[in-house]
Amino acid sequence: MAAQTGRTTYKWIRFMIDDSGGTVRHIPINSLSVCGVTYDEEDVTAYQDAVRGMLPSMPDAPIEWSGPFDNTAANASPTLSGSHTILSAICGVLTPLTLDVQFGIRHTWEAGEPQFGITSSATEGYLVTKYTVDVSSMTYSARAVLYPGSSLPAWGTAAET
Repeated sequence: MAAQTGRTTYKWIRFMIDDSGGTVRHIPINSLSVCGVTYDEEDVTAYQDAVRGMLPSMPDAPIEWSGPFDNTAANASPTLSGSHTILSAICGVLTPLTLDVQFGIRHTWEAGEPQFGITSSATEGYLVTKYTVDVSSMTYSARAVLYPGSSLPAWGTAAET
């Protein structure tokens, strides 16, 4: 099927992240925070200014997500890997990871459709800083932040590797 344009639904989003061995895995998610780059605002207002003035500060691109607790084995994409299998091994590890959020337009994502992420290298990628499990609902929540000195993740149309 050719890449499409238009509106889509949440069910066509694929969340991809490196496992502890550096292989990109597809894990199940139920919710996802905003994707993109945010800039803190620095107030540069002087007393004589008629309105408040702001300038953008340093950019950031944290991502938070949650999903079902799953301990199945790591599988080659597009087959889902177990969230616990992948996340428990990478949380708190100081190795940059590839992270890729793929937005399929009215069908499973393919090259040419929107995606947001970064391909890891020795000096750039994401770090998973939070992985917790809610045993009452058997769901997890996780958070990833950029590795210090990384380039900003970007919107594109080709999968991160």
